[in-house]
Amino acid sequence: MRAFNPRLFFSNSIYKSYSTSANIDVSFSTASLKIGWASQVRNHPNSDKMYISKIQLSPDIDVDGGEPVFKQVCSGLRPYITADELQGQLLLVIDNMKKCKLRGEISEAMVLCGDGDVDNGKVVRTCVPSVFDRRLIGKQVFLKDTVQTEPPTRKIKPNEWLELSNRLSVGTTGEVVYKDPKTGQTTPLCVSNGEKTVSIMVHSVPAGTPIR
Repeated sequence: MRAFNPRLFFSNSIYKSYSTSANIDVSFSTASLKIGWASQVRNHPNSDKMYISKIQLSPDIDVDGGEPVFKQVCSGLRPYITADELQGQLLLVIDNMKKCKLRGEISEAMVLCGDGDVDNGKVVRTCVPSVFDRRLIGKQVFLKDTVQTEPPTRKIKPNEWLELSNRLSVGTTGEVVYKDPKTGQTTPLCVSNGEKTVSIMVHSVPAGTPIR
């Protein structure tokens, strides 16, 4: 989707070298996907297509008594979503990308969205939990009915994310699904609030819409 343009995140020379790679052996657990909360959203001063968001990526109450973790995220969502619609949302975020500058502003993570065509027009919608529950903030997203693993401790490489993102799409009931490259099986993404699992959804886009 336009919110994730690899040429915005990586220089042209780096993008060209990575975009030639395909079918690399990268697992779902390579990406640290979390639920974040958009506490603040403002216009990017140097781009009429981008927002700068302050996104909370750890629980309200830290087990060690620390303050919640926030990251600054730039996203190309201004043509598709108003700041008021984005602010206050729970969002699907990839949290282990290398920090970069986009039009002079630091971006430390990336908001994931469905990017589809509806009635011959471009529609971009954020990936969100099926219920709003602040207990989900900072929780790791996993594949349904699989054993949860520890989040990755290293940054994901650009070619790994390009490969992995190609396996994410919107399923037939609006849920975000991951397609295993070996079996072809699709599995929904979900998150747990400690009591039950919650689906990750994209509303108002057709099945098959890619996640970017």
